[in-house]
Amino acid sequence: MDKNVEMEMKLTVTKENLKKILESALIKNSIMPAGKQEKELESSYYDSQDFRLLQAGLAYRVRKSDVGFVATVKTEGSSRSGFTERQEFNVNVTGPTPTLEGFAEQGLDIDLRQLLDGAPLKLLFKVSLTRRILILQITPATMLEMAIDEGSAVVGRKKEKIEEIEFEIVHGNKADLFNFIADLAKEAPLFIEPRSKFKRGLDLLRNQAASSEIEDNGVDIDREGNVEAEFKKLIYYDIGVVLEAQNALLEDTGLADADRILLNRVKRLRSIINFIHPLIQEDDFRCFHDYLIDIVTPLQELYVLKRFMRQWAKVYKKTGTVLRNNVLSTRLEERKAEIMASIKAQVDGGLYAQGMFKMLAWAENSHWREAENMKLDEFSVKRFKDWHKKLLAYEFKNEMLEEETAREMRKIIEVMVMVRRSIKIGTLDKQTFAYMKDLYRRLKILNFDIYGHKDILAFLQGTSSRVLYRDAGLLIGWRLAEMPTAWRKVQKSWSRLLDVLKSRSK
Repeated sequence: MDKNVEMEMKLTVTKENLKKILESALIKNSIMPAGKQEKELESSYYDSQDFRLLQAGLAYRVRKSDVGFVATVKTEGSSRSGFTERQEFNVNVTGPTPTLEGFAEQGLDIDLRQLLDGAPLKLLFKVSLTRRILILQITPATMLEMAIDEGSAVVGRKKEKIEEIEFEIVHGNKADLFNFIADLAKEAPLFIEPRSKFKRGLDLLRNQAASSEIEDNGVDIDREGNVEAEFKKLIYYDIGVVLEAQNALLEDTGLADADRILLNRVKRLRSIINFIHPLIQEDDFRCFHDYLIDIVTPLQELYVLKRFMRQWAKVYKKTGTVLRNNVLSTRLEERKAEIMASIKAQVDGGLYAQGMFKMLAWAENSHWREAENMKLDEFSVKRFKDWHKKLLAYEFKNEMLEEETAREMRKIIEVMVMVRRSIKIGTLDKQTFAYMKDLYRRLKILNFDIYGHKDILAFLQGTSSRVLYRDAGLLIGWRLAEMPTAWRKVQKSWSRLLDVLKSRSK
């Protein structure tokens, strides 16, 4: 391992759950003799007035500790799923004043003097914290430094609290780290901290708190690249997006929007796993597929329930003056609270972190079947053709789609749509992709707004309320009345896509 490469995972955890983790056998059995320390650290971050270091992908700090001062330059590196891998160059200095000397000798290949061109370094902000350190031997090959940080970033009178855990690899491999964190998540829920202290200070300097909405900027994919390497990029990226989005579920308001925040992100990851099924071991596929189903299920239930609620609101608006009592709305709200509670139980139980970090460890260690000499484009074109054939098997003319058939078609198209959005290659040109997205939308309406009578009747279990039966009957009746229109739109959309798929399968 390069001595100048820093590899670390940054997490957040409540004080109560931190205590559980520190008392767990997993930590206690890993602590090295004399492996406990505590330090008071004060870091001052610098850049030029016009942020030349930042623009070059560098962060510069001078850190004061009980043993003296160290100036550090960090490169931008890569950051995914809360895990950061970047170069770090340290130079011992005699005081808090920043220096440009000594970094080239440490291996930094950027000339700081030339980059700054005489522009002086100015203080941006400070980070002061207490750091507790544990040295952990988690496997025979891998040793970690666990740093528990409590403090704050300060810009003038503005301050942001910092409470986080860092796991830095002293020596060893990333897969061991990811497996260790997955096991820790069984002890208490863990959440990734996607921002470095430097980034948090910059946000404070700009007066920009991190958005609770996750910016989805995608990942660069090389269509001529190796299929395993390129799809692993997507898996890493999507896991990071899911873990970061999970942070929004810490608040009740986030739980109410859990389907909007997380559902499509998890579905995209599930679609990728389904798409690469021929390349990976069956046991791995089944494990991750079932795990993602466990996460998707309550999110999907919340999504469908909200559609119920919007639909019933329209029906009640037209008949409410006659019905007076709105019993079904009350039952729907009760069910919404039940689903939110089940999602919260998953988060609090560490389900997201356990599975996602296990997937990261698998991505680090796994070698896929017949993938060594296969290009992403080559594999993707073949797989899209396979999924085309699955769709063509559902060819129909005027007969109504059965509910189960409509559901299966939607699942097939979902994989194609989600994967095509991620890789943007294959046999789906823009027009075909647009037709497929339209059919996907129409099938969702048919599945969730027209079919699903059993889901509505489920609200009647355990009740003898005639009013509730009346409301459910009205909603089912409204859906039946809308069925012919919804079906015609599906049929029209399918016919248009079918013509394209047939022409491309010749």
